[in-house]
Amino acid sequence: MLTLWHRLNKRTLFSIFVIALLLPSIQAYPILQQFTQQSNSFHSSPYTLWMGIDSFHFASIAYYLVLPLIAALPAATLLKKDLSNGFFMQVKLKNTLKQVLRDYYVLAFLLGGLIVTLPLLVNFTAIALKVPSTFPDNLLNQNILVINRNTLLVSLYYTHPFVHYLLNLIMVFLWGGLYALFTTAISLNLNNRFFSLSVGLLIQMSLLLFQGLHVTPYSLSPADFLKQTAMSDISLGTTLATTIVSIGCTMILLRLGREKLSDL
Repeated sequence: MLTLWHRLNKRTLFSIFVIALLLPSIQAYPILQQFTQQSNSFHSSPYTLWMGIDSFHFASIAYYLVLPLIAALPAATLLKKDLSNGFFMQVKLKNTLKQVLRDYYVLAFLLGGLIVTLPLLVNFTAIALKVPSTFPDNLLNQNILVINRNTLLVSLYYTHPFVHYLLNLIMVFLWGGLYALFTTAISLNLNNRFFSLSVGLLIQMSLLLFQGLHVTPYSLSPADFLKQTAMSDISLGTTLATTIVSIGCTMILLRLGREKLSDL
């Protein structure tokens, strides 16, 4: 996998990270400015202000909406690119197909997860350096509306908010990696690179539109349940079911892609 890592353009990778960091910075800036000029009269804390809990700022909404695209940018189409330029065949001469594909998949998964998680970590840390890390209170912080209907494990949020925050970051990381793998699988079965990068975003937007029809009581879109508190009703069961189905579809597409590559 080190060979693949060295093949990546680090300047491009850094540029993608800077772009990914843009929306979390826009969301955090007014909060940091506010706490420079006045006291904490609303008993706010990083747990009530950071991007994952903010359901009203446009930057927060936009970030979770375009998250599939951000996750796909670093390395999701690297395998398709190497198939086109012949590098994949050179690597395949030295290793088995299984080993080579595993390296591509692991790299895509890790970079996809990190590129969407690190900006959220920076956002939370920046706010935590400025705002007192007090525990959220369901009475004093009613304005953020963190309730059972829109927050997974809501009791954990009020009793152990940092643990709840870490679990949320882990889920975002896993879904970022899953989005990257899904894009890799799509790219193996399609020739259009732009469409391969965009398909995760298109599916997410379709799920949001589907949710608007009120066919299901709980949201099926990761744009909702990946946030620490969602704009729609969510449930643990629906979240797990959506995740399992997404993993299954990704595995099927990866298998189909591998069968195509085995004939090369």
